[in-house]
Amino acid sequence: MNKILTYGFVLLGLAAIFWACGSGDVAVFSQDDLLMEYAVEDDVDGSVLGGMVNQAVSAYCSADLNPEACMAAASPNDDRPVESSSSIPSSSSKPQSSSSSCSSVGNNPFYMSSSSSRPAITPIRSSSSSRPAITPIPASSSSAKVARSSSSVLKVKSSSSAAVNPNLARLPEDVPWGTCKANSGKPGSRGVPLKWQFSMNSSLFGGNVRAMMNSSFAWEFDDAEPSTYAGTGSSGLTSAAVTYDASGKFAARTTMTYNGQSQKVECDSVEVLGYPISGCECVPDKKEVDVAKESVASGATLVKWTVSKCTSEDKTFSYEWEEGLTGDGASATKTLDEKIVYAPEVTVRNSDNGVLTVSCDPVKTIDSDHPEFEFKAQNTKIAMPAGESTVYFNMQPGWHNNDGGNCTFSCQVPTGGLLTVTINNKTMTDYYVPIGIPISSTTGMTPMKVTLSVAAECMLGW
Repeated sequence: MNKILTYGFVLLGLAAIFWACGSGDVAVFSQDDLLMEYAVEDDVDGSVLGGMVNQAVSAYCSADLNPEACMAAASPNDDRPVESSSSIPSSSSKPQSSSSSCSSVGNNPFYMSSSSSRPAITPIRSSSSSRPAITPIPASSSSAKVARSSSSVLKVKSSSSAAVNPNLARLPEDVPWGTCKANSGKPGSRGVPLKWQFSMNSSLFGGNVRAMMNSSFAWEFDDAEPSTYAGTGSSGLTSAAVTYDASGKFAARTTMTYNGQSQKVECDSVEVLGYPISGCECVPDKKEVDVAKESVASGATLVKWTVSKCTSEDKTFSYEWEEGLTGDGASATKTLDEKIVYAPEVTVRNSDNGVLTVSCDPVKTIDSDHPEFEFKAQNTKIAMPAGESTVYFNMQPGWHNNDGGNCTFSCQVPTGGLLTVTINNKTMTDYYVPIGIPISSTTGMTPMKVTLSVAAECMLGW
């Protein structure tokens, strides 16, 4: 009985594969199927049943898919229901036509059903026992598709493996079958290999694995090495790595072929930057400026940043400084007359269209007429005097779980008493004063002015 159950489950599993993913016409199973009951009693070593399974799978793979893609396509990424015939042939019924096939799904034009009719069903001959016998499939059987006979036995019918499947409708020619771009849409660099990718039109193909595995792609690249590439299935969706010996914008295209039909798709062009630039440093001539003691008129608050140590195959550099700085060469200046920590950026280019954005070292301004305090740990109290002070928030990034919104700056008189606090243009009076400030302002040495009515202890927390 165990052997009967084992053979029965194997046959049932095989039938399920052909129903779900085969491209042939397979009749619907009924409850009176006797697969598990006549599971080849005389097949002691399982060779007969094994031969049936191997030949059937081989037929499916060679008829519908290339061998390497067979197993992947046998379980396509498609959860949509499959239409099937509602009539189940009995031992006395005549053959019926059916439009059910794995490719008949929804209203998608890619999944058009077959209009062909099933051939006559040949009953299997019975053995002398009470259970019908299974006729072994001849070893010379060619690629085939599976049909079900009236006595509930899977039977294989021969079929050719032509490149064009007449059961599939032609794809629309006025609709792009997909899009393509290079380097995930990012610029490339001269001499640095990159790849092009093709994305199939989801409205036509959905997640159908068979469509992808049976499609071929012929790539053409302008001014690249290599200039062409061809592949089938997943190896064709992404091209081989190509290299450009010059900078500029370059075009590419690929011709997709499926079921004997082809379409050429023009890709988004890729910008190839020139020889890469590296090693640049941008350093100020002073690290700190005291706005209380150094007057603007004397130029003491003027800070100069200079770019140096840039390297590239093309050593002809130009510099583009961010707005607010004066200068168009390797150096630029800015007057710092307010409490701030300032770190500008500069874009360095070479004549070959190589580009690099450089962050300069920061400069901090102080006001020696007012004391300064740095908050860099939460819930740490700092004693602050009455009057105006400057606080710097230098908390670690992510200290507040990267939450948006506000955290709390709070102050309290140690001996008790009313306190008025002004910070970030907010004022509050109480025995305990909590004021919300933006979390985004608590990192990177952000300065704020704080005014206390009396001396107090302050801290930063959630």
